Amino acid sequence: MQKGRILNLCGGVYKVLLEDGSIISVKARGKLRYEKKYMVNEKSLSKKEVLTTVKNTPKVGDVGVIENGMIDHYLERKNEMVRPDIANVDQILLVFAAKEPDFSFYLLDLFLVNILKQNITPVIVISKIDKLNDNEFFELKSKLSYYENMGYKVLYVDSKHNKGIDDVREVLRGKITVLSGQTGAGKSTLINAVVPGFSLKTQEISQALGRGKHTTRETSLYPYLGGFIGDTPGFSKLDVLGISKDELASLFIDFNGYTCKFRDCNHTEGIKGCGIHLAVDSNKILRSRYESYNKMYKEILKK
Repeated sequence: MQKGRILNLCGGVYKVLLEDGSIISVKARGKLRYEKKYMVNEKSLSKKEVLTTVKNTPKVGDVGVIENGMIDHYLERKNEMVRPDIANVDQILLVFAAKEPDFSFYLLDLFLVNILKQNITPVIVISKIDKLNDNEFFELKSKLSYYENMGYKVLYVDSKHNKGIDDVREVLRGKITVLSGQTGAGKSTLINAVVPGFSLKTQEISQALGRGKHTTRETSLYPYLGGFIGDTPGFSKLDVLGISKDELASLFIDFNGYTCKFRDCNHTEGIKGCGIHLAVDSNKILRSRYESYNKMYKEILKK
């Protein structure tokens, strides 16, 4: 029996990094394709568990147990994602540009809600800080200090001039990390600054894994500093699907420290005396966070 981390899946063949450092190609047993489970149907009003057929194939990031040349089963996952299709992620580097494109607090909040739903640690990375003047940089840092007070790590980088890159390297050490965030924020530029020649290295390793050069829609892991960097297609669509209106407020962790006198209050606009309203009005909760909450709540109601 052998154990190893699944690095890549292509055409039903898994590339697995074994504990001795070697990489082997194996398939998974047929029993791992689908299984029947009793699960709650979220669309049902009764919320009763029903027997459901679910996909059960191993994912990139799983620790597979190999017997007789095949993946017999995989160890319990601490989390899993669908877009990208990967398991056991420790953290997601959320890369946002300080400018070009303009920074979006709503988009940041939307990413945070989705990531917290998956039980994954977010790390906020602000790129292109060289595009801001001193006043703009001070204002952005002041607002983002609110997120640091919530417990989120925030890093500031200028990839072209190698500023803040060592901080990013330390965050990657020993972790399974996926990069995501704002389109045009310079994720590729950042990772190539952190790991010089990363794109060339991934091409070389991809060929060794049998992926070829143009299979960019696949998810793969690459060893780095005792951890792994996920080369993924990223989030193909980001919204509030899968999040109910009743759980949304709990995913805004800064709301949790304030009580509301109204039972089952949804904290939306127009409710006088709501505890969250009062916290916003007294500047204890960042107003843009509350605006993000209301926008997401309305999107959930539309669904």
